[in-house]
Amino acid sequence: MKQKYQLKEKRKIIINYIERNPKATYKDIRRDTKLHPERCFKTLKEAFKLARIKLPRTFEKKTKEEKRKIIMSYIRKHPKVGGQTIAKETKINPSNVFKNVKEAFESAGVIYPREIDKRNKMHKKEQIIKMIQENPLTSIEEITKKVRTQPYKIFKNINEIYKEAGVNPIKKRDKWKLKKQQEVIKYLKKNPLATQREINKACKTHVQIIFKKGIFEAYDKAEIKFPYERLKLYGVGIKNIRERAKSFEDEMAIKLSGYGKVNRLVKTKRGFADIILERKDKKIIIEIKDYKNKEISLSQVMQLNKYLDDCECNLGFLICHNKPKKDIFLIGKNKIFILEKEELKKLPIIADYTG
Repeated sequence: MKQKYQLKEKRKIIINYIERNPKATYKDIRRDTKLHPERCFKTLKEAFKLARIKLPRTFEKKTKEEKRKIIMSYIRKHPKVGGQTIAKETKINPSNVFKNVKEAFESAGVIYPREIDKRNKMHKKEQIIKMIQENPLTSIEEITKKVRTQPYKIFKNINEIYKEAGVNPIKKRDKWKLKKQQEVIKYLKKNPLATQREINKACKTHVQIIFKKGIFEAYDKAEIKFPYERLKLYGVGIKNIRERAKSFEDEMAIKLSGYGKVNRLVKTKRGFADIILERKDKKIIIEIKDYKNKEISLSQVMQLNKYLDDCECNLGFLICHNKPKKDIFLIGKNKIFILEKEELKKLPIIADYTG
């Protein structure tokens, strides 16, 4: 009688728990009630029915054919799905009811979106070793992409791959440097008259950093004669640029003389200011930049700011051909304006307005 009473109480505890937790699982009941449902009921389904709770799952065991139909139906709705997703969403492992995922797709009448990798571990290992032997600079990313497997599932680390391949290990930084060298050499062979700037831009690098002897070593490794004739032309070009810059400075100085007293090439603590304009008891430092193919950079702005500090001035101008989008800078108490030569007439207005 006592045992029967105890069983009745246990059943009541489980039923009450299910009523409060309609989505409870067997593990939840065991954990929270410390009771074994299978000792109190024939099946867990019976407990849910007595609690008058809609069954959250099917308690009857599905047949193999039913499982196959569920998987095939899911594949038809999701034709590009993978095996892991099928198992996760249907709660059925495709491998338990089909030979493989490909067979599941074929049974569903859907084209399998990927090939089955039939290679064994040894075959993949041989492919990886061969890649390193042929090109020691090959990266892990390149191996993964070409062999279509993760190398670290076969080898412990990169050093083990090099050891198996009989190749001396190459550090990641050195590998990058050597790859860039090869890229530059390849580019030079196609473009033997390329300038250093053109090489850097095309290969997204700095020749002086990746080669100890710079551009000369790059040409040497590419087995191409360095175009020394270009150095002479470069020298002539530099001379022309200097002359053009001086002419531009002279032109701006003449125009600025109409706004006040012009002092040229004034020595400061940290260099020479192009022009110091004296206007209405105020000193204004002006830098002239004859850049044709590039904009004013922050370094030029900061250089002018140094001149302002050295001369205890707080107003400066940069005159150029093409000004950047940001053309006004406030650095501490100093104000710097960038003007194009066509805007020179704005200078006295800004200078008089700015305190």
